[in-house]
Amino acid sequence: MTSEPQSITQGKFRMWRRPDAIVHLVWVAGSHITLEDATQATAAMEQLTGGQPAGLVVDAHNSSTMDRAARMEFVRRVDLVSAVALVVTTPLSRLMGNFFIAINSPAAPTRLFDDDESAIAWLQGVVS
Repeated sequence: MTSEPQSITQGKFRMWRRPDAIVHLVWVAGSHITLEDATQATAAMEQLTGGQPAGLVVDAHNSSTMDRAARMEFVRRVDLVSAVALVVTTPLSRLMGNFFIAINSPAAPTRLFDDDESAIAWLQGVVS
């Protein structure tokens, strides 16, 4: 039996490890994501995965904006992700997702999706 937690909730997000080992991150609606939030999210992912790279679904469709410092923290911690699926369902979240990919050129495969099911299916194919 593992001692790793299966779910972590912080002020602006909830993150959990699915049975297929994919990590799911949901940002609270309207969240402005700062460096502190990014640091908490990467620490939570490290705790959930034991520091091993994993596929990550990021439900960002309700988040508001992200600081440059937060984006740089996510890019810096590329060691934690094997692939990233960004779920974006509003024009603003799609804009943020495209901006993140274009500006930061993530080292791990990263794609935008309109729903969780498509995002998870893609991750299962990429990280298996």
